[in-house]
Amino acid sequence: MDETGGTREHILGIALGLFAGRGYEAAGVQEIVSQAGITKPTLYYHFKSKQGLLEAIVAEYGAVLAETTRKAAAYNHDLVTNLTSLFRETMKFARGNPDFYRLMMSLFSAPPGTEAFLAGTGLRRQLVGILEELFTAASRDHGNMKRRQKIYAETFMGLLETFGVLTVNNEISLDDHLSFRIVHQYMHGIFS
Repeated sequence: MDETGGTREHILGIALGLFAGRGYEAAGVQEIVSQAGITKPTLYYHFKSKQGLLEAIVAEYGAVLAETTRKAAAYNHDLVTNLTSLFRETMKFARGNPDFYRLMMSLFSAPPGTEAFLAGTGLRRQLVGILEELFTAASRDHGNMKRRQKIYAETFMGLLETFGVLTVNNEISLDDHLSFRIVHQYMHGIFS
């Protein structure tokens, strides 16, 4: 294997699988380099540290999820359509990237101050911020939503996180109808 971009992507893939399957703290640098068939200096050349490797994974996959979220959250004056699109696109991302989704959930729920928590904090804030922008825009059309954008963003984020985990763990099979029903039930809470 060459010592360029191919090696970097290979290391990312090995580390993602180990971090998702065993947890960030449980996967050691020696295990990563052994499975990747590289030396520690090669890993450190590309990522500087184990935490740098984790941050690279979060940056790469997180950018895709953030862009997907941003596109689906572009307010079109139909909040139900926006939220249904957000839900479906997030579940599609989770199904297509189960290892990253599992890792992301473990980072989001890691103890504050740990390397894992710090690596996930920025991504979660970004995603919640996108949702908050959507609810802020929608509150202009729905006066009863004013000053509640943050709580709506957090609760919808929780909904996405929960169903994403259920999806990647094959505990639920979501089709378009069920996805719409889940969002509709959420919307009932907002408008009641």
